[in-house]
Amino acid sequence: MRIGLYIEHGVGNGVGGAELLMAFLASAWSRTHHVDLIHHRPPLTKDRLQLFTTDDLSDVTFRYVPRENEPRASRNLIRRYIAARDWHRTVSEGYDYFINCTHWLPCFCHARVGLLLVLFPIYIRPDRNIDEQWPWWKRMRHGAYYGAEWSRRAATYQHLIAISKFSRTWTAKRWGLDCDVVYPPVDVTSSEASSKEPLILSVGRFSTMAHTKKQLELMQVFRELNRSTLPRWTYASVGGLNTRLENHAYFEKVKHVADDCSAVVQANLERQAVRALFQRAKIFWHATGLNDPTVSHPELAEHFGISTVEAMAAGCVPVVINKGGQPEIVEHGISGFVWDTIEELKTYTNALAEDRALWTRMSEAAKRRAQAFSRQRFLVEMSSRLGINAQVTPIPQISCEVLLSDSTT
Repeated sequence: MRIGLYIEHGVGNGVGGAELLMAFLASAWSRTHHVDLIHHRPPLTKDRLQLFTTDDLSDVTFRYVPRENEPRASRNLIRRYIAARDWHRTVSEGYDYFINCTHWLPCFCHARVGLLLVLFPIYIRPDRNIDEQWPWWKRMRHGAYYGAEWSRRAATYQHLIAISKFSRTWTAKRWGLDCDVVYPPVDVTSSEASSKEPLILSVGRFSTMAHTKKQLELMQVFRELNRSTLPRWTYASVGGLNTRLENHAYFEKVKHVADDCSAVVQANLERQAVRALFQRAKIFWHATGLNDPTVSHPELAEHFGISTVEAMAAGCVPVVINKGGQPEIVEHGISGFVWDTIEELKTYTNALAEDRALWTRMSEAAKRRAQAFSRQRFLVEMSSRLGINAQVTPIPQISCEVLLSDSTT
């Protein structure tokens, strides 16, 4: 069988969750099938991606396809439709199975079987994004054509999957598509250290773009707690940092606040260093979406939360914001806490720090809960939907959460 795995989005040589997710599938399926990993970025080579994963990519073919501009709208609706149908034809043509992993406008699928894997529907379909200033006849024409084109475009995919219930809800609202949910693969094999430390950890890229991880706000919270209720605790804020000047400026701001408390801020750590922090930390913080208008701009929330699951697998108790995919992962009051306000974040953190029995009970529950998001479970679910034979064996991995990446987002 010929399988095409398409990473639609991204620029430069950044490596993040989508790239590692697709690398995992490519590695597993390439043992028994011919697998191409398709993308539009010349710097994203096999050697480049192999730096960020322990998955074996030796039998995977990397296929760079120059990005085509979306076809200009023609006044002739037939020519317009043909141009849209042929847009990115070379991406999927000739495959038995084609998996399109995307945030954006999905191209028509020309493979025998197509699977649309929605990370989050950032793109708003054109028939639902009509300029109200247009005359009525133009709005009607625009809506009728693009509604029909969208339906035909979606119909070329036999399987529709979202990576979380959160993404599924917004895919239905923005794209009118009803997806199944298959949670992304997470390494849940992390072994806990013999003894945990009074350490709070947060993991995520330092960035001022897209959905930011709110390291500055969390550092300010810890500084307050460190001066009052948690004087013996440490906070580690780590993640990827690219070359953008504005992201380096933000990183320095976080470090400046950390100078006034017992905290460390580090970027681009090696995989094993990040794993060691998961094993040492007792509490895990996550705040993506804090103070953001996530009702009107849901893309600003975390679409799932892989680093949260990784932390739980290592016995960290998560104290995470009640937005995006986080409440799907954490069972409030059982395997961790979800919070709506900074005061709740402080309250739950203090409770775990003060009550050893509570922390122990939740730590064990967190480790059990993390097993629901294993890499093997993801491979089985994806393979069974497509009828692909796959060898299901443990394959270690560390973080699809852009820990080590110099992603441009």
